[in-house]
Amino acid sequence: MEKISVTSLFQQLLHYRDRSADLSTLGPWLKHQVTGCSFPELNHLPFKTATYTRSCMAKENTDTKQGFQALIMRWDEQVQTPIHGHPAFSFYYVISGLFKMELFSYTTDSLQLQDTQLFYPSDTTWFLGEMGRYDNFIHRVTCLETGHTFHIYSEDCQQAIS
Repeated sequence: MEKISVTSLFQQLLHYRDRSADLSTLGPWLKHQVTGCSFPELNHLPFKTATYTRSCMAKENTDTKQGFQALIMRWDEQVQTPIHGHPAFSFYYVISGLFKMELFSYTTDSLQLQDTQLFYPSDTTWFLGEMGRYDNFIHRVTCLETGHTFHIYSEDCQQAIS
């Protein structure tokens, strides 16, 4: 099984994005790139118990919050994120562990739970929403078994709406 270089994959992503005028192809392209590959040993990454820990692996513009970024997150069991959204493009890949994702949508005055999905190792999902907004893909994640996830965002995920 080929090991992924996150830095190399990120550079390939930026090249692919720049060649393609259609961002909707990024999700399938990334899924194809990670399928059948393994990630390098990740236990050296920072880890805090009772939470999840973000490690930025690559960033397009290191001096701003603009541009694509790649993260690996290390999750402790039973940790749950708040309900939140993300920038226009979001890609998730489960490296290890088991995760529950609850998907929400806006109604006239509140958020409503629309779907619940389980994600196992090698599962992916992605979303393409509106540029310049951080309330795309409203969801909550619960880690059911300690693990790692790989993420690509079109902009700084810390600007997400909670």
